[in-house]
Amino acid sequence: MAEDFVGVSGSLNDKLFEVPFEALEVRMAKEKPQLVPGLTALKKAMSAPAFERLISPLLNINLGDDALLLVAGDERVRTELIGKYLPVIKAAFNVSNIRVVGGARNGLDAY
Repeated sequence: MAEDFVGVSGSLNDKLFEVPFEALEVRMAKEKPQLVPGLTALKKAMSAPAFERLISPLLNINLGDDALLLVAGDERVRTELIGKYLPVIKAAFNVSNIRVVGGARNGLDAY
């Protein structure tokens, strides 16, 4: 028997639920509070419209000792972050190594 993940057969799959999108700042404050100081510094260093357009929709951020991984679902966001804001991001999170993963298919190929 095949699983009906999206309720195509007419029956609803009660294991799936929709989660409303939250901006990265909001999610990270709950899930990874250690990132909040870096995000706050980054928001001050970037213009508010640029932060909302490029940082808020990020899918995830991971911070290591001296490395930062940003997961963007859009190659255009990745390109702009690397091209314009790499030094600002490094300074905000006090890291020397940053990897920004973008990609097609809304970031699905980033995982």
